[in-house]
This record gives sequence, structure tokens and C-alpha cells, in this order.
Amino acid sequence: MTTRFSPARAHHAFLTAREVASQIGLSESGVYRRRALGRDLPRALDLGEGSVRWRQTDVDAWIEAHLDPVAGDPN
Repeated sequence: MTTRFSPARAHHAFLTAREVASQIGLSESGVYRRRALGRDLPRALDLGEGSVRWRQTDVDAWIEAHLDPVAGDPN
């Protein structure tokens, strides 16, 4: 059976380090390095045996929290 892409499901997707890196502007190794050093990253889920994933919703929230305010934006 083939699983089809669904925008509703994408919001609940689990991402790999490569996918997170692409979204936050780091290399894959940069994501792992920052994680190992305890530096600021979206919250990760340890799935055991060296497997780590990130929730798309956590990555989206992290990106939103780290955006620079636009100059002159009244908000």
C-alpha cells in the first residue's frame, strides 16, 4: 500500500537531521554538532539506538522564535 502525501499529515511529520538542517540553514553535521554541545536547536526525539527525529511543528516553532524582526514592522 502506498502512503500519499497529505498537507495535514505533513504538519505532524517526523524529520531527519538532513531535513532539519535544510530548513534551519545548517549542515547535517552542524545539527548533530550543536545537539551534542547542547546548543540551541528544535527539540529532538530520541527513538533509541542512535535514531533521532524532529517534529515538523517543533522545527516550525523554533524557526518562528528565531526570526529577526523586520525593520520598521510595527508588531
